[in-house]
Amino acid sequence: MKNKTLVVHPICGDQRKKNPVILRIILDVEFTRIDFGYAAPWIYDRGGWIRIAPHTFIQEKGSNKRYALKEAQNIPLSPERLDFESVEDWTVFSLYFEPLPMQDCTIDIIEEETPDENDFNYYAIQLNDVHRLEIIA
Repeated sequence: MKNKTLVVHPICGDQRKKNPVILRIILDVEFTRIDFGYAAPWIYDRGGWIRIAPHTFIQEKGSNKRYALKEAQNIPLSPERLDFESVEDWTVFSLYFEPLPMQDCTIDIIEEETPDENDFNYYAIQLNDVHRLEIIA
């Protein structure tokens, strides 16, 4: 039997004001992967730092089920952090979660349930057929 993987270029409001930016979401039977791009902000002398909370989760709108973070690539888990060397630095990182159902849905990515401006929370990310590419392996 063939395994199906969906690559989604999500719609999640005005991402131009968000850092990191969601690049793509990959829905697989074994995981949900979210790829981000992050540019070190100019407001810090050396570009600041990033990390992700190990309790980060995704959740479908209208559901109480949480899909837990299983793995983070190229971004450390809190309390560790990635320190930048300059405001010209950037990174791409991926978060792996438990697999979402392969259906149209709207999700939230929640790092902190009571967030501040430094937390990576994203709301109302639309995953629908219009923005999907199906890969069959």
